[in-house]
Amino acid sequence: MEYNNDIQIVLNSLNKDKRELLDKVNEIDKLIKKIKYGNQTLGLSKGSKADKFIDELDEPQQPQAFPLKADLKIQVLKVMDMIGVACKLKDIAEKYHEITRLHVNFRETLRNLNKHELLKLLQPKNSIRGLYWVKTEWLDENNNLKEQHKFDGFELLFNDEMIEFK
Repeated sequence: MEYNNDIQIVLNSLNKDKRELLDKVNEIDKLIKKIKYGNQTLGLSKGSKADKFIDELDEPQQPQAFPLKADLKIQVLKVMDMIGVACKLKDIAEKYHEITRLHVNFRETLRNLNKHELLKLLQPKNSIRGLYWVKTEWLDENNNLKEQHKFDGFELLFNDEMIEFK
């Protein structure tokens, strides 16, 4: 579809405004994260009315809402964080469906995340097929799954010598 010159100018202007607004939102998000994690001081002195605000910041924060408009890879990583333990592709799909009510095939997304080493596939040694997906950050320096990320009964099925992560 061809646009006349006036429509193209309007579209270009709107796209420029959109980019500028997205940049501002990203800057605000960065500032929020800096304040939230203590990397940015607010310049508030002790004994001021802002003490209540600081005390509120020290309270545990509610987990962030699920990023519905984010890329599917980001959503998968968030779902993995919500599950918190080694899980099968089916578990990821079910949790995602529970949150969004959408059915999505995650196979290629998981493979892509594995290629970029954000996820690893747990598989028995001398086996071609992997069984469970884990986040790379869930592995310790010896490439073993940390205890808090093992599902109930993990030790009954596996020991560290019989599995590998690819």
